[in-house]
Amino acid sequence: MVNVFSVPIFFIVFRETLEASIIVSVLLSLVEQIVHEDTSRAVSLITDEKREDGRPPELAVGEPGSPEVSPPELLSEQDALLAKKRLIKKMRIQIFAGSGLGLFIALAIGAAFIAVWFTKASDLWAKSEELWEGIFSLVAAVIIFIMGVTMLKMDRAKAKWRVKLQRAFEGKHVGAGANAGRWVLFVLPLITVLREGMEAVVFVGGVSLGQSARSIPLAAVVGLICGVVCGFLIYAFASRTTITIFLVVMTNLILLIGAGLFSKAIGDFQENAFNDLLGADVDDTGGDGPGSYDVRGNVWHIDCCNPENNFDGDGWNIFNAIFGWTNSASIGTVLGYVFYWVAAVAVLIYLKFVEGRTKLLGRESAAGVRRRQRAALQHDSEGGSVDKE
Repeated sequence: MVNVFSVPIFFIVFRETLEASIIVSVLLSLVEQIVHEDTSRAVSLITDEKREDGRPPELAVGEPGSPEVSPPELLSEQDALLAKKRLIKKMRIQIFAGSGLGLFIALAIGAAFIAVWFTKASDLWAKSEELWEGIFSLVAAVIIFIMGVTMLKMDRAKAKWRVKLQRAFEGKHVGAGANAGRWVLFVLPLITVLREGMEAVVFVGGVSLGQSARSIPLAAVVGLICGVVCGFLIYAFASRTTITIFLVVMTNLILLIGAGLFSKAIGDFQENAFNDLLGADVDDTGGDGPGSYDVRGNVWHIDCCNPENNFDGDGWNIFNAIFGWTNSASIGTVLGYVFYWVAAVAVLIYLKFVEGRTKLLGRESAAGVRRRQRAALQHDSEGGSVDKE
């Protein structure tokens, strides 16, 4: 199964697609909020749309003939509702068009990169397979580590992008190439999806170099579909608490894969050194018995459940891809797996300390001091209001 479906690539594409989907969902919800809740701004946008179509506002069907009428009175209730629906549809088309173009460009670049690697660099792979597998597994483990840690912050993406988009509609600068204007709903999703897509290309490129070429397309497509579906479900139904639980579970799965890849990288380096010592591959048939592994520093070895067995290893290949399972473990691979998790825990504690959500050895970060001061001010203000009552 792992020859046609790469689990690490699935999770990488899923993660990047999910983040892009959340940002696009913020755009869609903000469009409805602006059009329905902010009457003056909605009427202004509707009027601008009519000017773009070449129709003066005062001659629109159902509108008074005088251009001097105040905006809330400019449209009758029924015409205003139809105009709002038409405007929402137009804005949604811009959002989906920008997202689609960004996705197409990212997929084209990613496909070209992977095609060039597997057609031009295959000879390098054949010369030292274990060494290259170890290098690319190590790169993939580091990439997945970074992705897993940052994924926990994704539940705050909605608030961050809502502020950026509101600033864009108010005419303020929000970032590179994303100025306010009539194309803001096209440019913002284009830049956002393209950026997430390029991140996915870099990450998938780093991981795919240690994978079979046949394992990439299906994993990428399934990851893309699952990311879009989960993004839609989060947009439509989920509360922030639900999103947080979901992201914690996904982070644990991603870090499990990363720990397995890190352990596998150490095992590949050790296997390459063992092969160099003997001058040839120890066992080209992929067997389990004596001579197929290095007994020096070996922690356990069982004559079954071998993911590299050419006859019955398909089921264990799945556990190897997801959890890094191997039937032959060394001190290095076991310690690598443990230290990977120790590093993940240490980084998460440090990030929590930097954000001011915990103390470290009795010390408090600058963000923690600010949070405590804000809480004290809020408590004092609430106490003062109660005393006045």
